[in-house]
Amino acid sequence: MTNAKDQVTPGQLVFLIIQTQIGVGLLGLTSKVHSAARGDAWISVLLAGMLAQLFIVMMWRLSRRFPSLTLYDYLPAVLGKYMGKFIQFVYAAYFILVSSFIIMQFSRTVQDWVLIDTPRWIVIGMMTGICLYLVRESLQTIARFFVLVFFCNIAVIIISSYAYIHVNFLYVLPVGQAGIWNITKGAHEAMTSFSGYELLLICYPFVEGGSSWKFKAATLANIYTTVLYTFAVFTSLIVFSPAEMELLPQPLLYMVKALAFSLLERPDLYFITLWAVVAATSLMGYTFMASRGIANLFQAQSNHRKAVPYAVTLVFVIALIFQDPLLIDIVGKFLAIVNYVFVFGIPFVLFMISVLFNVKEARGSTG
Repeated sequence: MTNAKDQVTPGQLVFLIIQTQIGVGLLGLTSKVHSAARGDAWISVLLAGMLAQLFIVMMWRLSRRFPSLTLYDYLPAVLGKYMGKFIQFVYAAYFILVSSFIIMQFSRTVQDWVLIDTPRWIVIGMMTGICLYLVRESLQTIARFFVLVFFCNIAVIIISSYAYIHVNFLYVLPVGQAGIWNITKGAHEAMTSFSGYELLLICYPFVEGGSSWKFKAATLANIYTTVLYTFAVFTSLIVFSPAEMELLPQPLLYMVKALAFSLLERPDLYFITLWAVVAATSLMGYTFMASRGIANLFQAQSNHRKAVPYAVTLVFVIALIFQDPLLIDIVGKFLAIVNYVFVFGIPFVLFMISVLFNVKEARGSTG
């Protein structure tokens, strides 16, 4: 039975997906994609956005066969009790690992730019503490918070726009210089940063309105994320020369740091403050999905709140273990590969099984 406090509107779903998608990957996105696609990195981001939309269509078609059930609820019905439980565990583990990776990248960036001498466990502890505080609330409360902090994305765009005073559009010419293969490789590098739309698999039954409204909400969220990422990457490409791009791991921060304001010093610190809020919401989105999975594994489908402390503790411990930059990079490459399995591979298999064997939720079921 769906709790009334977990009900959200299609509009709130837009913000839930946006804030889960846009996270720590924003700062390093340009560097990753540029390493493969060079001046055509912005095209790769657009391509990645279109691919993400394809995955959203797949998730939506699967979810509407079980309108009042989450992914965790209908897995046993589609795959059987034991295999269903195993995939539930795998999804929960995946979401916990992604949450841990978000904190790994966040603490690494904060230490490099601001809190150089602060022990990493303190930064990780603060982030997990904030996450624990909010994710224990209802989905409706989480959605309202995400709507409230959405202005941080707008502020990031406004601050970055000042860089257009000093740009060189010749840096991205000629268009198509990298070739189709390299542009495709760049799209692969960008796909991890687009992750977050899988929230649809968990939140679908909690969204008010018909199936089409839910699809439109997820699509609108993905369009916004694609436009924001393309803007960030394109701006970085026309501010820094190709040679400079090779040396900058986080072009957006260096770009903002170089800006001069008469009333503000070190604008990059203000930028990082806004980005920290965005990164926190992404962490909250994934921790919520992990908590739902843990709750289902222990037969507490309607109450994810009791599972949140366990999810947060696991995230904290894993983030502490993987502190070496080399290990963090390995985790990032691993997630970039398995991401396709969880956002498309498994949902596609589930959809095909449900269609071939006519497995769907009985009409009038409340879940």
